[in-house]
Amino acid sequence: MLNLGGRFLEKPTLSICLLFLVFSVSISSYVYSITKPTDSSLAEYYLAENTEYFVGDIPTNDDGEIDFQKMHKVYWESISGWINDSELQRITDSEYIWLRSKALPNHKTKEELFFLIEHGGLNLEIFNEYGDSIFKYGNFSDQERLPNIFQSKFNWVKIPNDDSNYYYLRLYHKKGILFVITIVENLVGKQTALYREIALKNLTTIFFHSFFLMIGIICALVFFIEYKKQYNILLDFAAFSLCFGLLGLTSNVLIRYLFTNSETLFILTTVASNFVFIPMLSGVRRLFGSGSYKVLDILIYIDVVICSATTLLVFSLPFADVAHSLLISSRSFFLVFNLLNILGPIYITFEAWKKGNPEAFGHFIGFSVTLLLVILEIFLAIKSNDNSTNKVVLWGVLFGVISQGFALERAIFANRQKAQVYKEDLLKAEKSLKESQLKTLQTKMSPHYLFNSLNTIHALHKIKPELIGDAILSLANNYRFISDRTDRDWIPFEEEWNFLEDYLHLQKLRFYDTVQIDFKKSGDFSSVILPPLLLQPIIENSFKHGFRGSAEEQFQLFIHAKMIRDSVFSFVVYDNGIGIPEELLADKTKLLERSLGNIKERLRNLYSEFSFEVTRNFPEGARTEIEIILTSKVQQVP
Repeated sequence: MLNLGGRFLEKPTLSICLLFLVFSVSISSYVYSITKPTDSSLAEYYLAENTEYFVGDIPTNDDGEIDFQKMHKVYWESISGWINDSELQRITDSEYIWLRSKALPNHKTKEELFFLIEHGGLNLEIFNEYGDSIFKYGNFSDQERLPNIFQSKFNWVKIPNDDSNYYYLRLYHKKGILFVITIVENLVGKQTALYREIALKNLTTIFFHSFFLMIGIICALVFFIEYKKQYNILLDFAAFSLCFGLLGLTSNVLIRYLFTNSETLFILTTVASNFVFIPMLSGVRRLFGSGSYKVLDILIYIDVVICSATTLLVFSLPFADVAHSLLISSRSFFLVFNLLNILGPIYITFEAWKKGNPEAFGHFIGFSVTLLLVILEIFLAIKSNDNSTNKVVLWGVLFGVISQGFALERAIFANRQKAQVYKEDLLKAEKSLKESQLKTLQTKMSPHYLFNSLNTIHALHKIKPELIGDAILSLANNYRFISDRTDRDWIPFEEEWNFLEDYLHLQKLRFYDTVQIDFKKSGDFSSVILPPLLLQPIIENSFKHGFRGSAEEQFQLFIHAKMIRDSVFSFVVYDNGIGIPEELLADKTKLLERSLGNIKERLRNLYSEFSFEVTRNFPEGARTEIEIILTSKVQQVP
């Protein structure tokens, strides 16, 4: 059972189940919100479908008043459907715009009815058919005090209890400035019921986008915590989720109504909407490549340029009239451009799927569904000239995010498995390398050490035959150590020390009385372990390179091992030999090309804190010193 549970937790099954649960609950909530019985006190009222407009201000009579009884004689343009660029430019170039909206049918009631209106970039006044002002916002005579497009405002408007057939809206805005005016959720009714319905309609989408905002934050944190692992695709997904979550939250009408700083929301909405495609395209590119003709590379570069330019244009709306003209004239281009941003990944994922990548199929389906929903969204928006249908495309993006999340989870899981296998292979390779290096060291040591020792024994046979037994015993002890201990990773310090003692006994016999050896230790070494053959090459270096003089010279060799503060192992070897040439002291790389370099490399692989110094000994000779800070891990004898 434990093994089964471990395998289950190591796979992405749990995350997939969680996402399916969230997705199912969200779908159920949304379906319920659109199919549940509507409060009888509420009625739907679509401003765009019931409104006509007149460009310019309507003349007043001699008394300075507007004759609302003759308003029906004015030629009113229909506002439903797609307004072409030239007509939209004509609307923004006029300071005054009049709207005529059909009154709510059967609106006579004892209860007070309201609608919540959102407006920005203009001052307005609403009249009934008899010329009575039922709502007013702003000063029509002071253009300098007009709110800009960033300052979205909300007001409750009470519907008069009369028999008017039309309501008239007089709009005043700065010439060449875009503006917005809409009835929130297209609902009219009692204020409390209306507020409750608006909240209920938006809670589901707020939950969606909050969820993906948190997913983006978590993914970003994971990326930076595991920065060395370079989960770049995770950062792409985090950026996309953050943009998607911010876009949904900052453009949500309930959030805008509750949040007083509308400028901040507008800026966040602009940035998120303009740059949301870039991390999406980058993530697809990392998963499946750029495709034939480098389609995704081209799209990403174009996105960066166009989205940056668009963001600058939007931010310059209150200050530059040309920004409005450019944005108006490029509406059709941006529709096509957004479609291309979805068609590109569809092409790449289909191409990858056809080449045998099974992960690409889910992305292909997700992006295809998103494209269909975006086309449906554009069709509904053009037909109704209303932005209340934008929740359709959000569901498409949501579907795409879920699809990309699954693929990302599978990709990270696969990479994690590969990393684990790679780690295991690396440990095996490191172990093999250490064994190979040690065997190489043994191979190098054995022949010349054996030949020198046999030559020493042969010389003793002639001059001091009584020492032959000691020499053979020391030689046997050394080779027993080499054959029995060097296949271990760690050995107790005392075993290494005894090996050095036998080794030095043979060297003493070899060099007769020309070498004086000071061989000592101080401290408690009972808990110290070392890798085998770590210290012997340092001593051998003195015999091999330092003692190359006349046989009549008197050489000295000092070998001291000691414990400092019970946690620092110190080993010092110095002699009065010929010393180290200046060119080697100046070039540490060449100096460590010898066996000393192998020792330093072994120390680097085995210890986190150590020092290894090779210097000139004064007044003559060479000095090698090792200090190792022993952690609890390497102090414990296995």
